[in-house]
Amino acid sequence: MGSKLPKLVEGLGEAYRISQLPDEVLTRILSFLDDTVLAVRTMVLSTRWKNLWKSVSCIRLGDDDYESDDRFMTLADHVVSLHDLTDILKFDLTYVNDGVRDDMLAADYTCIRKWICTIVQHNVAELHLKLSNFDGTQDPFLFPECLFMSTTLVDLKVDSDIISFSNCPIEGCFPSLKALYVSVDESEQDSPSSLENLFRCCPVLEQLTILGTFSESNITISAPELKTLRMDCSFCDSNAFSINAPKLENFDLIDNSSVPNTYHFENGRSPIKVKLTLDHDNDDFDADRATALFAQISNVEDLSLSLKGLTASYLPEFVNLSRLVLVLHGFNYGEFLIECLTRCPNLKHLILELKDNKWRSTDDELEWEFSNPHQCPACLVSHLQTISIKGFKGQQDEMDVAQFLLKNGVVLNTMSIHTVSEVLLSLKEDLLRKLLEYVGSSKSRVIFSD
Repeated sequence: MGSKLPKLVEGLGEAYRISQLPDEVLTRILSFLDDTVLAVRTMVLSTRWKNLWKSVSCIRLGDDDYESDDRFMTLADHVVSLHDLTDILKFDLTYVNDGVRDDMLAADYTCIRKWICTIVQHNVAELHLKLSNFDGTQDPFLFPECLFMSTTLVDLKVDSDIISFSNCPIEGCFPSLKALYVSVDESEQDSPSSLENLFRCCPVLEQLTILGTFSESNITISAPELKTLRMDCSFCDSNAFSINAPKLENFDLIDNSSVPNTYHFENGRSPIKVKLTLDHDNDDFDADRATALFAQISNVEDLSLSLKGLTASYLPEFVNLSRLVLVLHGFNYGEFLIECLTRCPNLKHLILELKDNKWRSTDDELEWEFSNPHQCPACLVSHLQTISIKGFKGQQDEMDVAQFLLKNGVVLNTMSIHTVSEVLLSLKEDLLRKLLEYVGSSKSRVIFSD
């Protein structure tokens, strides 16, 4: 008993010191809690703490830890409706009906719309909503009109199979929105036509992320200030995307669809930085669609490519390309690599990421042998300064490629080799000796690291 008393006194002392902080500091601390309901519980600490939670600037509410949806809705309504007059800068709501109810209740929709109206009145800047109804057949959830007209909202994230944007005005909405993340499922509630309204009505939007499931649709993305566009179309088949974004700088696309989509940049201007992850190793692949996409980004300066089912023959010449990240799948990649380098005459920086390159036996290695090309790519002779190889295992094909690059890299300064193999790191000196035998006139440095 006596041994526990000092710890108790120490704990009370810590609590006392925290209570001496100004109210503004305490409310800021409470705003960082993962669940705002925890902030509400501090009201029992003392009279001074009773109303502090009502001034938090960030509200985060999730139904994961509640056995009853009714209890969660009651507590969430309590948090939002009793907030004082200070601003609510961020509102993060997760509400998922995973079968506890037969359906989300209409009353739930009414409550959530009321909360959104309340936070708009409190000058909300960030709104993140994750709403799902896995087993129900409830009508789609529609945002209240006040949200579309908010002059303070700058960041909106929507992840839902029940939210529809069909009531989104074509003009005059989201006047301040700069970042939009939307994950939708056409098969549930929304349709491409309503999404198209959304993608056309954000006059100052700078960042747009789209994840979705829809097919055989024509979707136009029109945003005069858009700088970054990320699209995950892994579950979208045979769509036509028209992108009108004259200030677009960054384009990140994942497309593993069974029937490839088409992408058209209306203004004809290539983005500066592009990341493409394409997997079209199937019978329905349309080579013309891939060729058309690559042609539109031929002026790119920074390019990341991860291609499955595609050969380098689909690639145009990238005359302005300075930095290339090339994800190489499998181990028969030498011809593909050389062809890519040939199409990048002014390349300065090369990053190779070796994927799906499993440990192999000697018999496996004999199935493929790297052969030097008849003509060395121009970039190796005149421009390429740095090379980084990630996922290196020290196998013969990898050694052959590294040695070729070292031998022919006339202006090469540094080759960095990254491996997760402790055995390989222990043999670093021996591998370095073998590689340095092939260093050309550039006297390049070779660096091993984990």
